[in-house]
Amino acid sequence: MAHDIANILQQDHERLDRMLEDAAQAVQDARWEEATKTLESFRRGIVEGHMAVEESLLFPAFEAWEGGEDHALTALLRKGHRDLQVFFSEMADAITAHDAEEFGDLLSTVQTILKQHDAKEESEVYPHLAEAVADGGELAAKRLLAGQEQGS
Repeated sequence: MAHDIANILQQDHERLDRMLEDAAQAVQDARWEEATKTLESFRRGIVEGHMAVEESLLFPAFEAWEGGEDHALTALLRKGHRDLQVFFSEMADAITAHDAEEFGDLLSTVQTILKQHDAKEESEVYPHLAEAVADGGELAAKRLLAGQEQGS
């Protein structure tokens, strides 16, 4: 049975949001080692898992389905991915410095960006993926699910 790639991606957004919340709670409780590990697990899950699948498999298929490589929406989403990675690095630095206030400021910014970014993906890209991706998203779903099993 084929996986519903749109639902799997949306569920992965929710899973990653929970991981970020767990890191934030560890920072709030001054559990710095746990915060470091949790944030790194989140970063691997979102950058090496979720974003990598989107950028290597899903966005190119969506662009081809839409009629070309230069697509404003996927260009914006890719830029968002790059911008978020800078914030993730700064969050890790705040944890290393045991700076809960700085982490909180960065967290607020990241959560706002992620909320808007995820909403755009979920409303404008994901609904078309089953049709746009040659295998209906089966490979992407398998890669995401395998990454979740390794990272969770």
